[in-house]
Amino acid sequence: MRFSVAVICVCVLLVAGCSGGASKSGKAADRLQVADMAPGFALTDLVTNEIYDFGKDAYSNRATVVTFWSMACPSCKLALLDVKKAHEAYTDAGIVFLGVNFDIENLQGVRAFVKGEAIPFPTLWDQGRRAVRDYKALDYTFSVFVVDKGGEVLLAQYDHPPDLYDVLAKELDEIVER
Repeated sequence: MRFSVAVICVCVLLVAGCSGGASKSGKAADRLQVADMAPGFALTDLVTNEIYDFGKDAYSNRATVVTFWSMACPSCKLALLDVKKAHEAYTDAGIVFLGVNFDIENLQGVRAFVKGEAIPFPTLWDQGRRAVRDYKALDYTFSVFVVDKGGEVLLAQYDHPPDLYDVLAKELDEIVER
């Protein structure tokens, strides 16, 4: 009986987490907010096994889009495809895109998804979930941040709205126009 209750609780938490639930600006006090400095991290690319260092000296690009996602959240994979679309539209404008995956198991499944969907930007593995904690991203949901070249957070999105591409395009257009 205990096992069944525990399994049901975990399933409810997973479904609730995938539904998102925060505002565009990350207004909750316990979340990273617009105008905060983005935490740096050094994570391994799941496909190339290279270490990508997103530290204070890595902000040399016009801006960086950092996404956090998990295979345990089916709608997160759909949101990642919107980010792929934004990558196709903005990478030539000097915008860098990074995906941060925090799955603990099924890394072969993550690699297969990234390769199968031809995700063109690095997918980094946050094995210890340190970057997830630093960005206050939510487990088993999708979060996306736009960070300017000075390391300032310009967009903190703790859910995946149906118009994610439009949300990103609006922010990235403003950056490109500056």
